[in-house]
Amino acid sequence: MLTALPRKFRLGMQRTVLIAVLLAVGLFSYAFLNLKFCFKLMSHRSLNLMCQKFEQHEYSGSLCEELCATQTNFDNFQCPLNDMKTILFTAEKNGDVYAVKLARHNDDELSWKNSKGEAIYPKIEEFHEIVKLHIILAYNVTLDDNMIRALVNQEISDNNSQQMVSFWRLFKDNNYMMGKLFDEESIFPSVLGSCGPYYATEGLQIVQSNPSIMQYLASNRQQRLKHALNIMEYLFRLDEMKPEPLKMCKMQVNRFGLTPEHRLKYQSAEHVYVESQLDKRMSRGVRCHRHQDCNFHSCRGLCDEERQACTNIQQNNNFQIFCEHILLGSGTFQPGLLSGVRLARPLQKLIKMCIDPAKDQQVPGRRQAPNMQLAVRLYNEIKQLHQQTIAAAAGGGGGPVGGAGANDKANNDEVPPKQRQIP
Repeated sequence: MLTALPRKFRLGMQRTVLIAVLLAVGLFSYAFLNLKFCFKLMSHRSLNLMCQKFEQHEYSGSLCEELCATQTNFDNFQCPLNDMKTILFTAEKNGDVYAVKLARHNDDELSWKNSKGEAIYPKIEEFHEIVKLHIILAYNVTLDDNMIRALVNQEISDNNSQQMVSFWRLFKDNNYMMGKLFDEESIFPSVLGSCGPYYATEGLQIVQSNPSIMQYLASNRQQRLKHALNIMEYLFRLDEMKPEPLKMCKMQVNRFGLTPEHRLKYQSAEHVYVESQLDKRMSRGVRCHRHQDCNFHSCRGLCDEERQACTNIQQNNNFQIFCEHILLGSGTFQPGLLSGVRLARPLQKLIKMCIDPAKDQQVPGRRQAPNMQLAVRLYNEIKQLHQQTIAAAAGGGGGPVGGAGANDKANNDEVPPKQRQIP
């Protein structure tokens, strides 16, 4: 009896500790999910640093003045709902959501050393020319002097090298530059202001959250099919961009969101590139032993076996990535938009052709890229599937969906909505 008591006591203590740990984990999880608490704990440090640098005249910009003023119009500061890797925090101003981000560090020095070893920085006019040349080389876009001055829309003191360095960090950030250069096309969140290397973009209402196994069981098929059509229309717009198409090397369903005007945009342009620059990046001769060594995220390269070097341009395109990663997904735990939807065999075959197109269905020179004709066929088939799903829900009927056959010719004559091009 005496030896049993300590054992019971130990078991009781273990249970108590276990319950305490579980309660602590639960409380922490609840607190973390409370976005305002998350902001105070994590993101508030970024805001304090930004305002401190502004007070020390190291940062400048309209966003500094708005966020760091004693009486600011911003409220409801929170951690981001779905993208803590890109967005530091969100805030509201007059009912509009601002997503505050930080430009990536870059190793491209803006200064040079003189004979005495002193760092020399360019004058403001020289800085304009540096930015202009960078935009030409990186984006194949030529801006006149007035446009460059408008892009550098904040005052930089000639004697303040720190402000110029922080601006250079902005202009080397692909996410920021894509938002500025393609602002009129409304394909990425609009840049609403900056403060040193920090900048704010409009907030988006994410259409589809992270996919999960529950998507197989959910009854929101109409919504997912409509979302798939909207994404395809977005990709058609990217192919129509001027001076050249835009290519996405990362495509995630939970990054597409709507503006208050219900315009579909992609939340981050960090891995979006103009076609020529992506091709240069993928064919610059990096050593390789297999084709996968030449891939850049979802953009596929090709290894030259004789040279053992990546010397070929991108082999797939936006539509191949869309079919593989957005429509099909990666199995049970990362389902695609068509997971759980009964598909007729012809539509299944069409999706497989999109992922691995035959030679007569390829974009010339890109052996894993489905051509526009195949993309349009797929769009029309998904549109027909969507219409059938609506009709079945309204009439309470069922039956196979996404069929092809008698209606093939009529469907192939349809085209996705024409999108406005860059003038």
